Formats: sequence, structure tokens, C-alpha cells
Amino acid sequence: MTDIHDIELFDCPMCQGPGVLEDENGWVYVMCMDCGCHTAEVSYDAPEEKFEAAQRAAHLWNMGKAISSAPGE
Repeated sequence: MTDIHDIELFDCPMCQGPGVLEDENGWVYVMCMDCGCHTAEVSYDAPEEKFEAAQRAAHLWNMGKAISSAPGE
């Protein structure tokens, strides 16, 4: 199995900060280390599905599909 942290991530679409893949109990998402915006959470049911879910979250991030909690967003 390939490590999810080997997946290439572009800079944050909001602030150009670094993004990081997060894995939390069956959910993966990408979050900006600077401004805190993030992708939608992508779920997986089995450990074998985690890498594919992480690739989907990274794809959303790399397309600029991020959610910000800034006022007016």
C-alpha cells in the first residue's frame, strides 16, 4: 500500500499556503496549514480504500475546491 502523504498537493487555492492530507477515523481531507480552509471529507470503509479516498481528496484540493470558514464564505 502506498503512503497517502506521497500524494502531490498544490498550494492552497485561497492563500497559497501548504496543504496537508489528514486521516481521521475513516475520513480523509486536505487542510491548509496557514488559513485552515479544507476540502470536503472523503470517507473510506476499509484500510485498502484509504489511498483511493486520499487521492479523491487531493484531486478536489488540486482543482481548487476548498471550503473556507472566513466571514462571507
